[in-house]
Amino acid sequence: MLKPAAFALAVSGLLSPAFAADLPSRKGAPAAPPVLSACTESEGIPTDAFGFTTGSDVAEVGSFGASLTYGGGFGVRDGRQAAHGLQLQGSYGLFPCFEIGPYLLGGYTDATIAGTGADSRSFGAGVEMKYRLLGRDLHGIGLTVVVDPSFNRLDPTGAGNFTTYNTGIRIFADKTLVSGKLYAALNLSHDLTWTGPSPYLRSSTFTVGGSLAWQLIDGLYLSGEVRHQRRHNELGFGKDAGYATFAGPGIFWQATKQFAISAAYNVQIAGKAKDVPGDLDITNFSQHLVKVKAAYSF
Repeated sequence: MLKPAAFALAVSGLLSPAFAADLPSRKGAPAAPPVLSACTESEGIPTDAFGFTTGSDVAEVGSFGASLTYGGGFGVRDGRQAAHGLQLQGSYGLFPCFEIGPYLLGGYTDATIAGTGADSRSFGAGVEMKYRLLGRDLHGIGLTVVVDPSFNRLDPTGAGNFTTYNTGIRIFADKTLVSGKLYAALNLSHDLTWTGPSPYLRSSTFTVGGSLAWQLIDGLYLSGEVRHQRRHNELGFGKDAGYATFAGPGIFWQATKQFAISAAYNVQIAGKAKDVPGDLDITNFSQHLVKVKAAYSF
């Protein structure tokens, strides 16, 4: 009786390591790798690091930010012009890859054209809606589509009030060239404008712009950009009114985790207004453009 029992114990001892190896481990399961999407990036690029050109990143879900932007335009044909505008905007990550940004507009223009005063005041509002289609980690480039409807109520000196309606359709793309150092951005934009009083005049402006941004030190970027704009006296691409090419530098500083400030300058380096003599189009566009923006994230 003892021999069969001893034999059974020996066989059991030989087989038990194999059974133990087949048992599931009691250690915790390894953490699942993060799920990549167009909205998540291992390296963020500030949207304002490119000057007048804009990067593709959008606000994270539930995050809120506010910004104040000054825009200035100077220099016109047959006179002088100093146009000043302010935009106060909030931005909120409403759901993944989607950012909504309502804003208020206000402006003042001090101008004299052909010896006649052409001052004006304006106020308005709009809402910028961004949706990110592609992410840099997944696709190599970031790509965001934007729809930006707005209105402006103008009060020019010596003329009645009227309202201008604008719808901007835009594409923002960017790419990391050298991680932590060099980035590129490309923007395409088409603004469709209805200008009162009735019957409304229709016009459009097409813009293509490219920029390179270099991070000198952590949070400090220098940029250089070139932008080309074409003005049309209809909503499409017919009835050409003129074109202008701009170039200039920009700077962006992430002063704290929440606060950033940026500035950019563009000068018109080439252009032509239809049926107007001269090498620049300072009939439809300003000769000098300035942008200063302060942004705070909560």
